[in-house]
Amino acid sequence: MLAKRETPEVVGDQYILIYHPDADRGTKTIAEAVEKLAKAGHVAALQTLTVHDLVKDETFQQEIFEQLERNAPQALGAAKQSAGNIHNPKMTALHADFERAVMGTPTVTEFAKALAAQGMKISRPSFEKLELQKKEQGLKFRCALWLSVETVASAPEGQTSEP
Repeated sequence: MLAKRETPEVVGDQYILIYHPDADRGTKTIAEAVEKLAKAGHVAALQTLTVHDLVKDETFQQEIFEQLERNAPQALGAAKQSAGNIHNPKMTALHADFERAVMGTPTVTEFAKALAAQGMKISRPSFEKLELQKKEQGLKFRCALWLSVETVASAPEGQTSEP
């Protein structure tokens, strides 16, 4: 779903792409949605990917845990032993590692490729209310998650820019 937002401090339109990872509902992929914006001449106005529902996705959960187990096993272990609520010091200590884990997942890497094809990049993830819930099916992260998006600056002649 694409949402158009006008902000008094910003000249022109801004777009927020709200992503629901559910192909059964006919949801377009990120690549298809970004391409649609590009064809309409609005891709440069894309500011944010709102991906709250992505956090509920089992595959994405697994990707996050794999990234954290690989790159921050001690912080993840401490968080697993904690109460897992948003104010727990072990959870707040996990914030920077969680951001890096999000950016390192195959899912977000695919989003980055789709954006790069249109001259855009993910500048950073943002989240709030990060929790680690203990459920019957195991541990699950829960939070509101956004990916900030920006236009890739053109590289000077003879140099390449990286997404």
